Amino acid sequence: MIAETLSLTRWEWFKLRRRRLPWILLFVSVLLLQITFWSAYALFRVGDEVALGDGGAASVSGAFLELLAFPNNAVIGLAISHGFTIILIMILAASLTGTEYGWGTVRTVLTRGAGRWQLLASKLLLVALLGVGALIVGALSMALSSFIASLTLEGGNWLAESAEWVEVARTFGKAIFGLLPYVALGLFFAVLTTSSGTAIGLALGYAVAEGIVISILANFDWFERFSGYILGQAVGGWLGTTGGELFAGGGDDGFGDAAVIAVQPEALQGFLVSLAYIVVLSGLAFWLFQRRDIAGAKGE
Repeated sequence: MIAETLSLTRWEWFKLRRRRLPWILLFVSVLLLQITFWSAYALFRVGDEVALGDGGAASVSGAFLELLAFPNNAVIGLAISHGFTIILIMILAASLTGTEYGWGTVRTVLTRGAGRWQLLASKLLLVALLGVGALIVGALSMALSSFIASLTLEGGNWLAESAEWVEVARTFGKAIFGLLPYVALGLFFAVLTTSSGTAIGLALGYAVAEGIVISILANFDWFERFSGYILGQAVGGWLGTTGGELFAGGGDDGFGDAAVIAVQPEALQGFLVSLAYIVVLSGLAFWLFQRRDIAGAKGE
């Protein structure tokens, strides 16, 4: 069973790598990351302070320079890449499965002896692996940009004086897990609708609607008790970026604190809620895929 799943995963990658979509999504992810980084760099060069997400500020002292040093830049790169990758990975998950329905290739593969469970598992595994690859590319691009920026700044160093190397691996592992609920969500929408366009629309619609709902309901005191069960908030709590804040604010140490993503009290709850989303969404997707009749090509 595992061997068949891995074989199907390799075949899915063989088909997907010839399509433009994954490469376009990867390019967009890296581009957004670079825009974010160089915008912060420009603010640093033109002012005495760099504003942070929560209203704090970091002075132009060594705090920002420490952010540019490795491995701090890799940790920040992983965190920012995750934020951009979750949208792109939902699009890819929805497209990878939804287009198969439109082309009618799902039925063709199944009639040749592939198991339904193995076929869907291979798509889930492939999208997860592509998300891992996107995180690695994002972290490397951030490290490269930080190195280039450090060369232009007086006192800039490539290697941090007090490097927390274990944070790179820890943040990488947490970011990978933080992608899985969104992979499962995109896959569920694709199996539910059997349409790539509709599935992508639902995935993007959910991302937009979640942000709007949170911004509205955040004004009510009772919402704080339930906010941790919303997907985005749960993943943010797991990553230590609850509320979408990447940088820990407050004085000159703001960027220094940002170099190491803190373990917050909400991390365990975020992990458990995210795990529940993975299990439920994946379970529903597999259940629907097993029970539903697979029609021929729809011409989408």
